[in-house]
Amino acid sequence: MARCLIASLIVCACFAAQRGWAGEKRPAIEPIVSAAQLAGTAAIHRDAYGVPHIEAPTDEAVVFAFAYAQAEDYFWQVEDTYILCLGRYSEAHGPQGLNSDLLNRAFEIVPRSQADFDDLEPEMQSLCEAFVRGLNYYLKTHPEVKPRVIEHFEPWHVLAYGRHLTLELAFRYTRLTNNYAPRTNPNIAAAVGSNGWAIGPSRTRSGHAMLFANPHQPWFGFGQLYEAHLRSGEGWNFSGATFFGSPLPTMGHNEHLGWTFTTNEPDIADVWRVTFDDPHNRLNYRYDGGYRTATEWQDSVKIKAPSGLKEKSYTFRKTHHGPIVIEESEQVHLAVRIAKLYEALLLRQMKQMVRATNLEEFKQGMGTLNFPIMNAVYADKEGNIYFLYNGIVPRRDARFDWSKPVDGSDPRTEWQGYHTLDELPQLLNPPEGYVQNCNSTPFTTTHGVNPRREDFPAYMVEDKDDDKRRAKISRQLLMAMHGVTFEDLKVAAFDTTNYWAQHELPLYKEAFEELKQTEPLLAATAAPYLEHLLGWDCRTTADSTQAALCVAWYEAMYGTIYPGEKLQERFVNDMPLRFKALIQAAAKLRSIHGDWRVPWGDVYRIQRHADVADFINVPFDDALPSLPCLGSHGPMGVVFTQYYTPTIRLPFGKNYLSKHYGVVGYTYTGVFEFGPRIRGATLSHFGASSDPESPHYFDQAKLLSEGRLKPELFYRADVLAGAKRSYSPGRDSLAIPLVAEEPAAKPLK
Repeated sequence: MARCLIASLIVCACFAAQRGWAGEKRPAIEPIVSAAQLAGTAAIHRDAYGVPHIEAPTDEAVVFAFAYAQAEDYFWQVEDTYILCLGRYSEAHGPQGLNSDLLNRAFEIVPRSQADFDDLEPEMQSLCEAFVRGLNYYLKTHPEVKPRVIEHFEPWHVLAYGRHLTLELAFRYTRLTNNYAPRTNPNIAAAVGSNGWAIGPSRTRSGHAMLFANPHQPWFGFGQLYEAHLRSGEGWNFSGATFFGSPLPTMGHNEHLGWTFTTNEPDIADVWRVTFDDPHNRLNYRYDGGYRTATEWQDSVKIKAPSGLKEKSYTFRKTHHGPIVIEESEQVHLAVRIAKLYEALLLRQMKQMVRATNLEEFKQGMGTLNFPIMNAVYADKEGNIYFLYNGIVPRRDARFDWSKPVDGSDPRTEWQGYHTLDELPQLLNPPEGYVQNCNSTPFTTTHGVNPRREDFPAYMVEDKDDDKRRAKISRQLLMAMHGVTFEDLKVAAFDTTNYWAQHELPLYKEAFEELKQTEPLLAATAAPYLEHLLGWDCRTTADSTQAALCVAWYEAMYGTIYPGEKLQERFVNDMPLRFKALIQAAAKLRSIHGDWRVPWGDVYRIQRHADVADFINVPFDDALPSLPCLGSHGPMGVVFTQYYTPTIRLPFGKNYLSKHYGVVGYTYTGVFEFGPRIRGATLSHFGASSDPESPHYFDQAKLLSEGRLKPELFYRADVLAGAKRSYSPGRDSLAIPLVAEEPAAKPLK
């Protein structure tokens, strides 16, 4: 798809659907028990960090309690996400939500989701129903909680949730108004990557496979990940994480296997250039030597304003290719289609995957192609490690350049079905003994055997960078790992080795010798700063002054706000200018902190604020408490990836900030060993609760600051022994006897 429209990330929780049930339209099922009765069949055990471990005899009761637990911990965020996905963001946030709301209406997310819910198979209807009943039951039993927009959640909201998030993540920019505008939620644009490693038995001391799950997501607003453990008498026993508003975890592990996801860029959408030039009917557009007729309609948006809500009407148009999103001229428009936007149902796929007992069953789940994008990195108890470049990739006529808009009048540009899982890039048990993906292409998975680019259609893999530095440092670390223990992997999860510094500083040392001959005054000025960096071991520690100087220099050359991996143009062929940038970086540190030798931990910090819609408007304040954070810029090639506020007044709050505060990076992090008994250690970046009065509001931030993971409680006896509070939804204590034994997984259908 054209680069202006395809994004680098799609969310792990898109529950869109249009598939009928055995070809027959069925009405939505009626609840067979009241919400109170359903609540009474579930138990929530909160561990020492407040993580919910949920068990119930049925899947529906587990999903009900999972929704209730999310609402307990983060209702504001759950509602905010659903406000976005129902096309009502302007109603809550004003004009900044308009572009997203118009996108929602152009793709008819709300009416299609309302209508399509009736076509879902009863099992999926039941799970959607159970989830929203859990949210509604929370509101009923907590009258002190006042929703801003959504007073009552409906089952079809779950479909709208996934479809709209797919749109937000599939568009970099869209023009539904009169000018280009970035999508509403900047958090989505900032979900810049993830790390995923699977280590085979040949590299571990125990002979068991291991997994490192490490998505990098925004720390505020949409994009945060929620950790939970779900256990159903019908077969679920799964611990992991997902986005708020999702009925099931989307990454983690069961008692047999586990997986994580990292961002990739398969071509899952296309743009057609459509010409409306019929003088007799302005809605007719060229197709196959004749014309087809577009559909046009009006819809309105409510927009929050100081004087109250204002309503504005807009006109929309769609072709058989999809809705119009850009008008290039009066006659030439661009229409967009996203693969299986209305057909895919991740909930159906996840329900199958969380029960998988081996690699074949995992691949069966992935092979349903209900998850539009994301690399999967996998490990299991049988010692298998596996990488999959996943995507719902349409089959296309290879004669066309699908990276640009194609001719909408030419029938040859129609899609021809979808590529199967077996046709996607993947790698199973390579001789190198590991697989990794840190958002690079699938062709750099290991340092040896990899999928080959020439074996796949040119349009399939659109990942821009052949080999990101995070992938390079990952391969470097993994190549050196032999006899790895579980404790070793926990330490490696917070590795701060800086690949750029390792490989570039020696080159600058050589260049400096030439600089001394050509520009001796410049060299003399730069000398103390370069010498300081050359004495560094290229690792970030709290007291490292070299790390702060190195990052300041990198930002000066590669970009101040979330720099990339390529030098800014003016530095490419100008080595003296790069040394001037080093001098300027040191001067900036001196002007802000009084000394250019400033310890990293003094200025790179973790600070939390509640109920913030995005990371742009967080009211950070140097006067408020914070903790040091050792993560650094991913593009420099650092495993412990973290992005921070720049040193400016706006848009990051009202106060001038001399410190940098984390806004995107480590969220849910997990390390797992797949032996006869699963071992796990996990972390959420702040804590399990968004309530500032809760002991779990900021308790895990201390672990993150110290580079430690907490033990994961997975087996039932451990959960019960470690529970600090056990209760049923809406009650202070358990209302029912607990499920007696570990659930047996049902065979896949």
